[in-house]
Amino acid sequence: MTASLCSSIDTLAMAYLDDELAGEERRELETHMIDCTTCRTHVDGERSELSLVRTRLATPPAPDLLKARVARALDAEDAQHAKRERRRWSGYLLPASATAAAVAALVAFVAVKPVDSNGIAPDLVEVTRQHKPMPLEVQGASTTPWLQQNFTPSVEVPQFASPGIRLVGARLTAVNGHDAALLAYNVATGQSEIGLSAIVIRNLDADDLSGGTEIQVGNRTLHVLESDTMVAVTYVSASHMGYAFMTDRLSPDDLVRLVVSSDLIGRAQRGR
Repeated sequence: MTASLCSSIDTLAMAYLDDELAGEERRELETHMIDCTTCRTHVDGERSELSLVRTRLATPPAPDLLKARVARALDAEDAQHAKRERRRWSGYLLPASATAAAVAALVAFVAVKPVDSNGIAPDLVEVTRQHKPMPLEVQGASTTPWLQQNFTPSVEVPQFASPGIRLVGARLTAVNGHDAALLAYNVATGQSEIGLSAIVIRNLDADDLSGGTEIQVGNRTLHVLESDTMVAVTYVSASHMGYAFMTDRLSPDDLVRLVVSSDLIGRAQRGR
């Protein structure tokens, strides 16, 4: 058996180093090499050559400049994808009805240019940072009573004219020291739904959620902000309650129309 192993060491060595031998064959070869210096030297030499080949064939690390270019290209593609999604979803929102026509007559098309965080109020920067999936503390029909008990009795939960917009639930949060609540809505769009979040913030001044493009609706000012990943529309009521509506699926124009269709803006137009 020993002579057979010695005569087959060329083949056995490669199979051994590639971990292709069965367990019993591997143990037999390892036992043989304890006493056979020739075979052990042969396997060690093959191992050194294999290691050298693998080292030379290894892919060199990518330069930092190349990594940065790839990252920028991926970010740009993500931004384009988000914009394409907004255009696609915009065809489903607010069907041609009397309500939609009234909203369209009230709000002209909003041309929004993306801005960076240097051009928006700190509270709005924090609000956009919180636009991410978060667990809800309350869901369903008990959401409004829960908010009135745990957030503020005078909270005005935004209601929309479209029957396809449903309040899913809420959770408490904070925005730069201000008590706040995050509300989650589902917006029906044909065969599916998209998410809409709204953050309600207590004790804000009119410019605490400023940034982006200003539009005037009645006697109130809305701000429209677009980034690579989301669109936001903000509004501060006469009672110093701030509202920020955010989504990553709608265009700025569509989100403005949606917000204007809410009862909050209707009350503001009537001076309430």
